[in-house]
Amino acid sequence: IDKNPPLSQTSAKSGENYRNWWPNNIMAHFMNRSIDLMQELARSTNNAFNMEQRGYLYVTRKPEHELQSYIDHYSQLDVGDIRVHDGGKNDDTKHYLPPSSRGYEEDLDGADILANRQIIQKTFPHLSANIQTVVHARRAGGISAQQLGIYLLDEARKLGVKLLTGDVTKVDVDNKGVKAVEVIIDGAQHRIQTRSFINAAGPESASFLGVELPVFSILQQKIAIQDIHGVIPREAPFTIIMDEQYLDWDEQEKADLDSDTELQWLVKKFPGGLHIKPEGGKDSPWIKLGWAINSVAEEPVWEPEFTPEFPEIVLRGAAKFIPGLKPYLNKLPKPVIRYAGYYTKTKENMPVIGPMGVDGAYMLGGLSGFGTMASCAAGELITAWV
Repeated sequence: IDKNPPLSQTSAKSGENYRNWWPNNIMAHFMNRSIDLMQELARSTNNAFNMEQRGYLYVTRKPEHELQSYIDHYSQLDVGDIRVHDGGKNDDTKHYLPPSSRGYEEDLDGADILANRQIIQKTFPHLSANIQTVVHARRAGGISAQQLGIYLLDEARKLGVKLLTGDVTKVDVDNKGVKAVEVIIDGAQHRIQTRSFINAAGPESASFLGVELPVFSILQQKIAIQDIHGVIPREAPFTIIMDEQYLDWDEQEKADLDSDTELQWLVKKFPGGLHIKPEGGKDSPWIKLGWAINSVAEEPVWEPEFTPEFPEIVLRGAAKFIPGLKPYLNKLPKPVIRYAGYYTKTKENMPVIGPMGVDGAYMLGGLSGFGTMASCAAGELITAWV
């Protein structure tokens, strides 16, 4: 039951990526399973949803030794081997495979740590020369979220699933648990007898059962622009800037912003996590940029308001690490496509999948920023619970 078309809220704003590079083993195992399932689907559909394995790039101005605790932490997890390429005697750079579009079943796992500026510049010349370390996570890449979702919906319909356009208004229970769900469809009230109810409404999740849901929603934004100067190579992986940063403003701009109480936040330190990727096929000019700079929870709305300064913020931040983007600060290519979607999350940033405490009621939510990549394993897991 959905009051809106399938895949039209947060799924429509998906980054359309996947990775097994997660900071704890529960999530690493969960995502490995989801990737396994997506690969099975890609094989059986002649890759109908464009799965590819170019990896993720995490880039930083910090030297490798300052990332040692980060590297040591991941080396203890089930994400695959970690290989360091620093140009030294024991370096194995000749066996480092740059990203490609060779498909979705490359025998690559773990991560390659590029800890030599010459290696970085040779492989990723669009990055700033002062990038000292690149972490190239390998069991990672991109998919088409819309095509995957529509394929799964079509397969579900073949098995008898019916999609109703309506609003859930009430879940009735008796001494055995869930008894019925009441729905408004085209203004009329309907009652569906059932012993199983799965609450998987993302930002629209509501308790219905007096159970407090441990999730909250934070609005995050992205933009897409045409890269008319060809700054980002089409084969570039999804790239995440690890470093916190201050935006580059000249002295006058800084003074003006600092004197305006509503804009002072623009001269404060911004978090790491700015990300950028080529969007579309090899002939597409589009790139997508995002930055989860918002940390304030809010009540979700269907059409959220955009932050007017966001396109300039994300481009200024990206241009510090990818200098070829600087001309776009003077003349932004038109049109600028803006996206805004919710990260519906728990405080631990882990999904909530399982029983809600009332027999027959189940929760599938908290897929904060990783809903597309987790969807197959999440579906399998909630089905096992039911």
